[in-house]
Amino acid sequence: MIERPNIKDEKIISALRENYSIPVSGVEFLPVGNDSSAWAYRVDAKNKVSYFLKIRKEISNRAGLFVPRFLIDNGIEQVIAPLSTKTQELWVNIDGFAFILYPFITGNEAMKVGMTYVQWMEFGSTLKQIHATELTTHILKYVKHESFIPKWSRLAKMLHEQVNIREYDDPYQRQLAIFWKENNEKIQTLVERAEILGKRLQHTNLEFVLCHADIHTANILITQKQNMFIVDWDDTLLAPKERDLMFVLGENTVETREEQLFFKGYGRMEINPLALAYYRYEWCVQEVGDFGERVFLMKDAGENTKKDAVEGFMKLFSRGDVVETAFNTSVEV
Repeated sequence: MIERPNIKDEKIISALRENYSIPVSGVEFLPVGNDSSAWAYRVDAKNKVSYFLKIRKEISNRAGLFVPRFLIDNGIEQVIAPLSTKTQELWVNIDGFAFILYPFITGNEAMKVGMTYVQWMEFGSTLKQIHATELTTHILKYVKHESFIPKWSRLAKMLHEQVNIREYDDPYQRQLAIFWKENNEKIQTLVERAEILGKRLQHTNLEFVLCHADIHTANILITQKQNMFIVDWDDTLLAPKERDLMFVLGENTVETREEQLFFKGYGRMEINPLALAYYRYEWCVQEVGDFGERVFLMKDAGENTKKDAVEGFMKLFSRGDVVETAFNTSVEV
């Protein structure tokens, strides 16, 4: 979330002292991220160590905390995992919020600064390690399984119906409603195809692997020393490998040579075209629903959040972006 949460800095400082034994010298709100239910802070301690604090409305997917901790504890160094509290928990609940503390990594998104050829191979080999990981029984009970039911479909359809019959006074809602109506046919097709492809996949027997599920290059940090870190594990689940590989295969943000280097690190494998098509359509439905919810339904969304959501929604339909990629995916529907 871009706007600050309703929680005072003093509360954050005392919570970190009591639960993590960290003598905080200062906290700084960071208006970053694309998560409408979370806020980010930089925390500086008196011993000159810095931390990244994520404050969430709730923990909706505990696997997003347990899995990266397991991966880094088992030798995958390109992962950022939560730090433990004094009682060895990976988060703490404070006044209706969940506090999750991470090491602070000074770096830039790979989407903005790019990656070297060596880093693309490292990305491929690291993702292969993640996909090959076998989790413990304790962690597995928290990890969701792919159902091939687009979870944002119902909301997207509800918004689609609402937008086409209502008039809006809010300028951002009005702006998005106009654009939405201009793309009515495309939005309806996205939802329908995601549901059709999902139903077909429910009758297939695909291998499920551990997936990050949101592993585009905006969730890869590159440090000044050229170290790579994969962040934001909130959506992790067990699913076909195509769930992650769609972010590399034929993406407009990935050059052909980069894709080749990625798979040099990842190794040879066959892509299931039906799964790839489903995930591309399902991703579009998710983005339509997520951005739409922020603009039309979120009561605590400020003007900056709505403005960014409108811009993000419109970008989905721009040339070379995810909607065009989905429609260009060859599959019978």
